[in-house]
Amino acid sequence: MAEARSVFKVLSLLLDYPGERLIEAREELDDIINGLSHSIVKAKCAYFLAYLDATPLLRLQEEYTRLFDFNPATCLNLTFHECGESKGRGFALANLSRLYKDTGYELASRELPDYLPLVLEFLSVCNGGTCAKILTQYDSHISGLASRLLEQESSYAGLVEALSTLARELTGKGD
Repeated sequence: MAEARSVFKVLSLLLDYPGERLIEAREELDDIINGLSHSIVKAKCAYFLAYLDATPLLRLQEEYTRLFDFNPATCLNLTFHECGESKGRGFALANLSRLYKDTGYELASRELPDYLPLVLEFLSVCNGGTCAKILTQYDSHISGLASRLLEQESSYAGLVEALSTLARELTGKGD
């Protein structure tokens, strides 16, 4: 579980809006990724780091905004993929907020509680049972997001694929 926690933290940073925080963490990310034993996750993260190094920050930001902010099919808000803009989404967001609060996790972000990088940050610190519960609940949404990003030939697809692979292994759904 220790390596999974590191992976969740790395993916949280890599899937967040690219900015100074990502640039400042670049060397640390490389060290963590190089130390991973999970070959699929390691390869997909290393591929993205190479893309990150070869792409100007402004281009990364433009791609991120196009993919995740302007395209509902690939947005990073997990409850949106389940509920759309229905009342059910409000309940799902409230339940997730309550889970964070009940486990002592303080939201230090202005993002909604279902924002994938925020969920990953939480998964990097929560207990194994809570982690499994969240991964099970959002498994189909994460794998669906990975498929849609692959269809668009996005550089981010590998990161979400890595998450989906790890989630399936941790929840016993892996092949």
